[in-house]
Amino acid sequence: MNKLIIITGISGTGKSTLAKKLYNKIENSTLLSFDILTENIYDIVGFKNKAEKKSLQQLNANIYKNLIEECMKRKDEIIILEKPFKIEWKDYLDQISKKYKYKILTINLFTNDFDKLFDNLLKREMSKADRHPSHYLTSYSLKEKELYEPYFEYEYNTLKQEYDFLESNNINLGKVININDITELNFDNLIQTISQ
Repeated sequence: MNKLIIITGISGTGKSTLAKKLYNKIENSTLLSFDILTENIYDIVGFKNKAEKKSLQQLNANIYKNLIEECMKRKDEIIILEKPFKIEWKDYLDQISKKYKYKILTINLFTNDFDKLFDNLLKREMSKADRHPSHYLTSYSLKEKELYEPYFEYEYNTLKQEYDFLESNNINLGKVININDITELNFDNLIQTISQ
């Protein structure tokens, strides 16, 4: 049976790192990163204000869903999704997987040390090389991409609330693996679990 691997968790828990590692290790896998899709769309059309950005965010979600279905229609063996999935995605992912007969594995990424996560996120967000500026801007154009200065958009208590929300409202579809610290992950064991 084909498999859908859902990697979820808040920013900074290691979703992108784990998704890329799995994609590189697993033959016949397809990686659908919501951030990469979003960044490319922002680069193509840009946005001038919050309303335009919000409209594009909805468009991005719809395109992401269409990409998932397209990959399932063509029977991609292993589809890896990477996004901080909130509870409103649960029914969609459950229904689409049943429709195309995909076995689901959900990987929830957490942290044992929220303060450390917050510090690491601060370093990442303030690095021009590591973070696309469109994530924290209310007006963005690819032509001016190099002119934007890094900005840390997260407030500690707000991010902690989002973390607590995702921790207690995970989509938890199919077989569920909870990883409390990605640095302690036994990658070979994870690959073995996926291949079962």
